Amino acid sequence: MDTSNLVYRQFALPVETFDYLKSFQRSYERKHNVRLNNNQLLVMMIDEHKASNNSGIADEERINHGIRNSKVRLLPWLTSSK
Repeated sequence: MDTSNLVYRQFALPVETFDYLKSFQRSYERKHNVRLNNNQLLVMMIDEHKASNNSGIADEERINHGIRNSKVRLLPWLTSSK
C-alpha cells in the first residue's frame, strides 16, 4: 500500500456496523487465511461495492432511490436539507 496517498480521519460507527465489520473480518480470515486490519477491510469492501455498480460511482438519483426503497436507517445529518 502506498502510504503517501493516505488520508487519516477518526470517525464513529454504530455498534451494529462495527460488529458486522469485525464479523466479516473474522470470517474472511478463516476462509482465506489472511488477516486484514480495519483499514484494509474497509478498502476491500468499498472497492467491491464500487465494482458492483455499473459505473463504479452511483449517481445521486440512484443513491436516493436505493435509500428510499431500502430498510437503511439514515443518520440525522444525512436527512437534513442543505
